[in-house]
Amino acid sequence: MTMPPEGAPPPTPTKKVPVKLIVAAALVALAVTFILQNRQTVDIRVFTTTISGPLWAALTGVLILGVLVGLLLARGGRRGKREHPPGYGPRRSWRGG
Repeated sequence: MTMPPEGAPPPTPTKKVPVKLIVAAALVALAVTFILQNRQTVDIRVFTTTISGPLWAALTGVLILGVLVGLLLARGGRRGKREHPPGYGPRRSWRGG
C-alpha cells in the first residue's frame, strides 16, 4: 500500500452499491408506476358479491393469492425426500482410495 504525499488529503474509500439494493429500487419504481397507471375503479364479481375498488388493488390481491398457492404447492413437493440411488455420490477408485 502506498502512502499519500505529505499534506495531501487522505483518499476517500469508495462504496459499492449492493446489487440487491439496485434490484429493490427498480422493483419499487415498477410498483409505483403500476399503481399510478391502474387507478381506475372496477367492479369485481366473486360468486354473488360485487366489490368495487381500484384495479391495482385487485391485481395485487390476485398476485398475492398466486404466490401463496405457489408456496403451498412447493412445500408439498419437498415432504417426501428420497434417498439417493445406489452409486450416487463421489466415485471411488478400484484401488480403494
